[in-house]
Amino acid sequence: MKRLGFVLAAAVVLAAWTVPAFAQYGEETEGNNFRVRIGAFFPSKSISRDEAETWFGAGVDYVLRRGIGMGEGYTADLGVSLDYYGSGDVYNVPVLLNYWGKLPGGLNYVAGIGAGFSKRPVSGDTKSGFAYTIGIGYDFTFGGEGGTKLFIDLRYNGLTGTDSEHNGFAVYLGARF
Repeated sequence: MKRLGFVLAAAVVLAAWTVPAFAQYGEETEGNNFRVRIGAFFPSKSISRDEAETWFGAGVDYVLRRGIGMGEGYTADLGVSLDYYGSGDVYNVPVLLNYWGKLPGGLNYVAGIGAGFSKRPVSGDTKSGFAYTIGIGYDFTFGGEGGTKLFIDLRYNGLTGTDSEHNGFAVYLGARF
């Protein structure tokens, strides 16, 4: 329990120190800052697949700053996310600082780092560690101009300190608000 408290405190201190530094660059956010995702997580380790072949996955993202990196046809945003993926009483809850790059034609990518809080299969003990995600996606609008803004993501999620029991691929369908 002390370790979990230490990791949580370290994550808060890191966020309080880095987010304002990143936020001074780029543009103010204007709408569509909130993203919600739902999908499936596919664990890569057999001990985790014994729990279930496919786990439930969901997440929320919030854009803190737009236009962090910009080039011809390229933009990038900085934000935070809170995710959950699990099956039964086995789960991981990563809290991440993310960099979203957007390419022409709706293609995008994401890379994020932070802390993860998990419960392991078989042993049932809780662990925390360094969490990360990397992925690609595609943005599209349903319903024409001004319609619902949707996206599809394919990600690889990982967590240290759990013998790769919470590592694997995830597929999400989401919407921007």
